[in-house]
Amino acid sequence: MDKAALAVLVAGLLLVTLAFVTPRSKRAPLPKGGAPVSVETGAAQPEVEGRILIYVNGELKYSGKVHSFLMPATPMLALGLFPTSGFQSASVSLYGENPSTWPAELSGVQTVTLYYGDHAAVESVWGVRSSIAPLVLVYDASGNKWTEISLSTTPSIFRNGTGVLLSVSGSVTPSLTQPTNVYMLRLVRPTCTRGFGYVGAVLATRLMEDTLPSPVTVNPGDSLTVVYQFYFKADQIFTENWARAFFAWLYNVPGAKIDVTATDGSTDYIDPYASDNNVPANNAPVDCYIVVGDGQASFSRTAYRVVSEVARAEPSVQVYGGGVSLSYAFTFSQDTTITELAVYAKLRDGKEVMLLYYVLPQPAVAKAGIPFTVTFRINLPYADRV
Repeated sequence: MDKAALAVLVAGLLLVTLAFVTPRSKRAPLPKGGAPVSVETGAAQPEVEGRILIYVNGELKYSGKVHSFLMPATPMLALGLFPTSGFQSASVSLYGENPSTWPAELSGVQTVTLYYGDHAAVESVWGVRSSIAPLVLVYDASGNKWTEISLSTTPSIFRNGTGVLLSVSGSVTPSLTQPTNVYMLRLVRPTCTRGFGYVGAVLATRLMEDTLPSPVTVNPGDSLTVVYQFYFKADQIFTENWARAFFAWLYNVPGAKIDVTATDGSTDYIDPYASDNNVPANNAPVDCYIVVGDGQASFSRTAYRVVSEVARAEPSVQVYGGGVSLSYAFTFSQDTTITELAVYAKLRDGKEVMLLYYVLPQPAVAKAGIPFTVTFRINLPYADRV
């Protein structure tokens, strides 16, 4: 696969909005009673661009956007990466596929209660014991599924000044007796594990579905490769840790164990492996915080902590359709200068990982007793269906 093809990107839209109280000198006088005045900054303009690439015998035959994440994606993402003491479970509507590559116990439309990373893996968004992988289910124009592709558990992660690119792929040489076509793709994720000796997952959760405007023909003996690329695009916000955590969440299998840089500078691992159904995944997020700092900071994709932390708090986490909102209003006892904002995830082993990071263009002064509100909003391209 050539580098030019790998530079093409896959579907999505993820927006992060930061709301904060501006310095007193840069805003209108406060109304009586000292009510805060907030503004939203759009300077970062973050988004996730995505693309599906389809190769036949190593030749690129299709490149197009991922159109949507489905209904279960946002609550599962929120539980996976942003749990708090007040947000540890959610009712999730989903469609469970019945793959042939590995078995799933439940199939069809389901409404289940899923839990965060410190819950038994039989009901958690984290934790599978089997050595399996997410699947891409391939359908022809008549709606017939004719092959399944296991995605490789080795990601490609590339960063530059405009964002972070996460690329995953899978290949198969299907047994065909006549030409067929690739018309629709469904990405399914293993979710919830059964006890020792069970190979597979409780659910093969359908997370994404995309239809090609023009089918791609595959002949007997051809090799078929599907590449999903996710480009987390913004001058700031997205760290390399974010792309790594997103990969581990998207896969949720033992092979997706991946290294991240903890806030103490050490190398830690997000590890979805669960040895049995009644224990949690080895190491997944169990809490999260919005962190504000006053350090002399500059943004870097490899940054792993704020320069100088002045306060932190568990955010209020809200899931709405295709979006997730993290918000907290800080109130300080004295005027406090803020220069940097972040989201930290705390893992089961006690280590913390900075996922999102933003350095303010100019310092903001939080006046004593006046709420200073920080809000991160994450919006995925969304289809209101399972």
